[in-house]
Amino acid sequence: MFRIGSFARIGGVSAKQLRAYDELGLFRPVWVDPENGYRYYVPAQLPELRRILALRDLGMPLDEIGRLAAGGDLRQALERRRGELEAERRRAESRLRALDISIADERGPDVVMRPVAAEPVAVMRVADAVDTAFYELEEHVRDTGRRASRPPGAIPSEREIFVPVTGPVPTTERISYRRLPAVRVASVIHRGDYDGVPDARRALLRWVNSAGLVPSAPMRTIYLQFGAEPELRVPRGYVVQRAADFVTELQQPVG
Repeated sequence: MFRIGSFARIGGVSAKQLRAYDELGLFRPVWVDPENGYRYYVPAQLPELRRILALRDLGMPLDEIGRLAAGGDLRQALERRRGELEAERRRAESRLRALDISIADERGPDVVMRPVAAEPVAVMRVADAVDTAFYELEEHVRDTGRRASRPPGAIPSEREIFVPVTGPVPTTERISYRRLPAVRVASVIHRGDYDGVPDARRALLRWVNSAGLVPSAPMRTIYLQFGAEPELRVPRGYVVQRAADFVTELQQPVG
């Protein structure tokens, strides 16, 4: 039998690690001297230790390794971990492609991947005059007393605009209520008047395509700073006076 220091050197681990594994019940010595508490191990335990180390190298948490040591399904656990590693690889490859895109076009907009939570909104379909439609929609939401302190937006391909609300609002022939689903988006920020938004939209779509991502829903336009009439009582932080101060976020949901 070997004392813990000698066995640690043979096993390629530290004595501290062996003590931690013992305390967790993950890998125990064959005998502990009751008088001095010294732990003793034998070479026949090396295959068990090396399996634990191999699973740790794969990124498996210790509690799962403990379940496997107690008789869990190793094949199923390895297949699950394979799937997790494949997903991590795809995310890493996507980030690397995005890095290449950024290096190739340093003057392009900064694209950020981020989650967007689900939110309740009042929605209106728009035929022509967006400004007039937004006034009507904001006015309706104001009168219900359910205007949420979040920015309004649009889904241009669906010819829809929306205003965030705190809950269901009365509907009309032109205004409906629904919840926008939670999504993961690639997004860019455009500063200035709306004339530059189409260019930002095209740049975002090029980035998404070059990164190997797949759009999962229509692009959203979020108005972070915009102009609005005082009587609409839009939350003050969003309203600016000059078009040069407009801030617009373009969000492309991706799978």
